[in-house]
Amino acid sequence: MTSKRYGVSGIVDADGKLTGIFTDGDLRRLVQTGESFLEKKAAEVMTPNPKTVSPDLLAKACLELLETHRITQLMVCDEKHCPVGIVHIHDLVTLGL
Repeated sequence: MTSKRYGVSGIVDADGKLTGIFTDGDLRRLVQTGESFLEKKAAEVMTPNPKTVSPDLLAKACLELLETHRITQLMVCDEKHCPVGIVHIHDLVTLGL
């Protein structure tokens, strides 16, 4: 999450298919609960079934989805639902959208 500056990590199953995401917001909320969460599995703390887009979706359509769902990133998945990238709202702002 930190090294790529997107604030999100994709969670995949054994076949590489996206099953969820874990965001910096998820982490902050876990810390705020005061509970011990370091021993939990990713499936217990992730956001399941995140919003995704296909690689051929236009940037403008991605921005509309981000705004509609009030989120900051979309996972880009191929036809097998395997993640191939991330579109972050900051990327789109940089493009001038």
